[in-house]
Amino acid sequence: MENIEVTVIGGDISPDEREEYIERGKRNKPNMILTAVRITLDGEYADITYRYTDPPQDMKICMDGCMIGKFGSFNHGKQAEYLDRVPNSLN
Repeated sequence: MENIEVTVIGGDISPDEREEYIERGKRNKPNMILTAVRITLDGEYADITYRYTDPPQDMKICMDGCMIGKFGSFNHGKQAEYLDRVPNSLN
């Protein structure tokens, strides 16, 4: 299902904390695909770096309840509009 690479440097974290960092990364950019999380621990602080990819070019896109086509067929303006949109919180 998900193939997210998680790297922890400078210590260990609990599985719950690891899942929370992954979920945070997904919430930060819901229209992108999260591929990797790098966590660098420094005492009580954690420096987190996320790596994302664009949706696959053949992924069918539905916006506002309407099927609008495949991501790869969009011009640059429509791709930017899709990637910058804010999902409805009611979904």
